[in-house]
Amino acid sequence: MSEKIKAIVLTSTSGSSDFSNLQLKEENYPKIESDDQVIVRVKASGLNFAELMQRQGFYKPASKTPYTPGFEAAGVVEEIGTGVTDFQVNDRVIIYNGSGMWKEVICLSRSNLIKMPDGMSFEDGAALMVNYLTAYQILFRMVNIRQGDKVLIHMAAGGVGFAATQLCKTVKDVTVIGTASAAKHEAITQNGVAHCIDYTKEDYVQEVKKLFPLGIDVVLDPLNGENAIKGYELLKPFGRICHYGAASITSESRSFVNAFKAWWKCLSVTSLDIINQNKSVCGYHLGFLMNNPSCVDQMSTDISNLLEMYSKGLINIQHDSTFAYSKIAEAMKRMHSRQNVGKIILKPDSEIEKESPRNVEEVKVATEDKVEQTQSEQSQQGSQQGGEQKAEEVARSEIAEAHTEPVQSESEQIEHETSKLNVNDDQAKSENVSIEQTGEKSLAEEAQVENA
Repeated sequence: MSEKIKAIVLTSTSGSSDFSNLQLKEENYPKIESDDQVIVRVKASGLNFAELMQRQGFYKPASKTPYTPGFEAAGVVEEIGTGVTDFQVNDRVIIYNGSGMWKEVICLSRSNLIKMPDGMSFEDGAALMVNYLTAYQILFRMVNIRQGDKVLIHMAAGGVGFAATQLCKTVKDVTVIGTASAAKHEAITQNGVAHCIDYTKEDYVQEVKKLFPLGIDVVLDPLNGENAIKGYELLKPFGRICHYGAASITSESRSFVNAFKAWWKCLSVTSLDIINQNKSVCGYHLGFLMNNPSCVDQMSTDISNLLEMYSKGLINIQHDSTFAYSKIAEAMKRMHSRQNVGKIILKPDSEIEKESPRNVEEVKVATEDKVEQTQSEQSQQGSQQGGEQKAEEVARSEIAEAHTEPVQSESEQIEHETSKLNVNDDQAKSENVSIEQTGEKSLAEEAQVENA
């Protein structure tokens, strides 16, 4: 086939703020080279924190650049090898691999395909593998969660955090403590978090100790650095902590100095310490498991369990936003700054164009422009009516008026438009609120994130 396809290519590892090392390039349509291969046209892909680390050069195992990142996607089978008997053209499938999923069309082994359940959307298919498989295997293979456990989940509004919270609720009497900024507390509470802690304003260690003076049973730690020590110290005897990321070591702009400082503060215990304190420490890395032949059967079993949970309604995948491949920089910036609540989805530009002339993020921009325009008009009216007012009084008036009925009407119109693209109404409202709060709050939150 002479068709050209588009792919996101990581040209080098760098923490550059312009994200110039991620480029959208043309490639030839792939060819089947062995009997067990399948060609899939991608409808949606997932963005994960691991890919942020790949861009910066912090992720292991590291692939040699240039290459196409991406661990997970969902799409439709276009061609099959002569040795493939359990898939057919037009089958809807979930696909996964150690890299290469951010393409329009992918050729890969039949063993990397899973048939999607009836009724599952491509967005859900692209969001299930990494986040839910990570959460499932940590909870049920590593820390062995059980009835009555008290579990601390950092970044509870993120993809893995959201998934882990839902899976915790499948076990009787499990109590979830979740950290997230205050704007996300409503979302994580609805998802099953019993105790919300605003890590930007509160010392989560002290808050957990107030709730459970004797300690907690499980800590899920994607932060690492000094947070690994804090988490270990929160455990009571028989407690378990699982490290599965290094969010505190990376930021939007790579800094080896900051990374070294965070690494230096990581937990370091001896086998004698663990014996004396009766605690368990473990680590989890899905990237290594994907490339380990000894894990194939276990992975297949756990994925089947997750799909069964999905079919029974025990899993309700939370989507944050959708970005075209050409907007990968904006997508990564959103995750770096921890603005997302749930999964960020990537789609080929060609798929976005089929769905609508404007993608989801363009609707969000329109929402922001509408609110800012309304606030600006109100500010001008206030200045004309009261020219002698002080600047801070005008600002307070703007904030108060931002909640009046005219502004809500404008926002509701945009929310209605967003709902047509399957974006959660609550999220759209949250975006509007965050726009109103950016004046004084965003710089403080960014500083907190970098020092997390």
